[in-house]
Amino acid sequence: MLRRAFLSLPPALLLAGPALAAAPPPAKGGEQQPRFISLPVFSANIIRSNRTRGVISLESGLDVPDPKLRARIPLLFPRLRSDLGRRLSYYTSNLAPGARPDLDILSPLLQKQVDVTVGQAGARFVILNVLIN
Repeated sequence: MLRRAFLSLPPALLLAGPALAAAPPPAKGGEQQPRFISLPVFSANIIRSNRTRGVISLESGLDVPDPKLRARIPLLFPRLRSDLGRRLSYYTSNLAPGARPDLDILSPLLQKQVDVTVGQAGARFVILNVLIN
């Protein structure tokens, strides 16, 4: 008896599968959209004595409360990646040999570049992960 109940269970689940996998309803006007936008990982070489001594990779994102600015940010991804990579490369070229990156210096430097690239303040730059190889 228990086996029959168990064998009749999978077809019922197969029929219910599309209903369970349906997308959630769209957000209403009163609900907030996610404010965080993840940026592509960008990296820069750490050069010492005219050769590469390492690579620094930075995973980051933007906290954007303004919906109009949030809609514009994905259009600026290529420029943001280029400008932030160039600014990170500038920082690593002035890094002392054997020194660790100082995020208290790097974060405002990259925040200033984000403000210049976006054209206005309002997108807060957030560093998620720093990796040095």
